[in-house]
Amino acid sequence: MNAFSFYRHVYAPLVLASLFAVTTSQADESIPIPAFKASYTVSRAGITVGKAVLQLEYEAPTRYRIRSSLKTNALASLITTRDENEEVVGELVDGMPRPLRYHAEKTGSELRTVSMDFDWDRGRVTTEVDGRQRCLRLGHQTVDPLSLHLLTMLDLQRGKLADAYEVAGHDRLKTYQIQSLGETTIEAPIGEMTALAVSRQRPQSRKATTFWHAPGLDFLPIQVSRTKDGAEKSRLTIERLKR
Repeated sequence: MNAFSFYRHVYAPLVLASLFAVTTSQADESIPIPAFKASYTVSRAGITVGKAVLQLEYEAPTRYRIRSSLKTNALASLITTRDENEEVVGELVDGMPRPLRYHAEKTGSELRTVSMDFDWDRGRVTTEVDGRQRCLRLGHQTVDPLSLHLLTMLDLQRGKLADAYEVAGHDRLKTYQIQSLGETTIEAPIGEMTALAVSRQRPQSRKATTFWHAPGLDFLPIQVSRTKDGAEKSRLTIERLKR
């Protein structure tokens, strides 16, 4: 999973707009995945090394905003320091997420700023990484790293999980192969839940990520495991959920 992370704004008009958006999303049955804010602990070898957040909001019934944040603590700094903030604004077209603008910032030992502007009329996305631009072609269902979470949840809700997803990266389009690993029970601070395990991996890559999606929570990922050569490198586990 790319890092969960968000920008927070303290201006009163934006706070009021956010409250209105959440209220509208909960009341509007046309919104397939209700708004939420999920907080996670990040661990390595059983030791907590950070916190992560994933948040979905709606500015209108068909216009969504996803924010994600990752913040590591002092223990993580013994290995690497990495804080991330991501945000995407997009729209739902025929029930499918279509990103419009994406922005990400990484600080700490790895500094990087990434922006993407999606032009669906021209079928291209313009990426800018640390001031360097390039254009990539868009596929019919190309998404950004954050909208991929929403797309996966929607496909699981429909019972039609794809075999692969195409994601716009900072310099190329990336294909992730998807594999359903079946149903299991997850113990988390917010309770015991049934979850569907889904593996995501690029072809020939030594790295893989497994997500556990809870059907009872609109297929929200409640646990995430990143592995390399079969060995777990980090794990995210949900600890709080606001809906």
